[in-house]
This record gives sequence, structure tokens and C-alpha cells, in this order.
Amino acid sequence: MHMNPTRQPLIRELALILALMLAGVGPATAQSRIGQSGWEGFTGTGSYGKFERCVLYNRSIEALNDSPYDMLGLTRDVSGRVGMLVFYRPRALTRGTGVTARLRLDQHPPVTLTGDVTSDFHIQLLGPLDAKFVEMLRQAKTLEAVTQGQTAKFDLVEPGAVLDALAACVTKHEKQG
Repeated sequence: MHMNPTRQPLIRELALILALMLAGVGPATAQSRIGQSGWEGFTGTGSYGKFERCVLYNRSIEALNDSPYDMLGLTRDVSGRVGMLVFYRPRALTRGTGVTARLRLDQHPPVTLTGDVTSDFHIQLLGPLDAKFVEMLRQAKTLEAVTQGQTAKFDLVEPGAVLDALAACVTKHEKQG
């Protein structure tokens, strides 16, 4: 199928808006673009325009525009809570609250967390993630996530630097807010 080239930016913009809305950072709340070690994302505000969190995805914004599937997001909110967003393939999950996810970092024993499946392809584990898990995440090379029998595997690039960038992002934008 041939697509009109003038429509391609619009379609990519809509895909980005959808991904941001699903991650809790809607189009009206996206503040500024941030990045670290190949991870890219945004700052986000709440419904009253007050800064709430920073989020980084394990891909570029351009790649996120192409497909909001099979990706990982890390978040940090103003209270310092670290969270995670795991994106699977389309129609992989059933929406619901209090859904368990089993996460394995490298060869460590799996950790079971509870989150909300807010679309048919992603779960929000907005934490706080356990401090011990976050410390293991800093050094991890791989992450395997299993939700509702669906598995997603990720190679992690400098997760410690990403977590530090999220902390710096929150500090910077909290002072500005």
C-alpha cells in the first residue's frame, strides 16, 4: 500500500500521542524531551499542569513513533518512586488492575510485582519498585517480563545511567515547577 508522504508525519504523531497517553504522559502533559544512553522520553505533568514524573523508553522517539510495542519504559516521580512500563505485542494482554508481572533481571530469581494493564499491550508497574530490585536493575544486562502468560525480553543499555538521569530530571524539573 502506498501512503501519501504528507500523511506520514501525522500518523507518526498520532502513534506517539497514543504511546504517551498509555504511559500516563498524555499529549497535553508532555513537557520536554529527555534522553540518556539511547533511551529517550519526556517529562510529564498532571491534570493541573504541575510536574509529576520523568519517563525514559529503551528506544528513540523516532522508533517509538514507528511502533509502541515490544519496549520498556522506566519512570521516576516527584516522590522518588521508580516505576516500569512493559510494552508487549498488540492484543497480547487483557486489561485489568492488580495484574501480576514476573520480572527477571539477568540470572537472578524472578520478582513478582503487581500493576495495571491499561491497554491490550502494556502493563504499568508505577511502583514504587522495591529498592533491592532497583539496585539490581542498575547493573542488569537483561530483563525478562512475563504478564498474563506473555513474555517480553530486553537487552538493557546502561540502566544505572538511565536511573541517574531520571533522578536528575526530577530534581531539575521539580525545582522549575
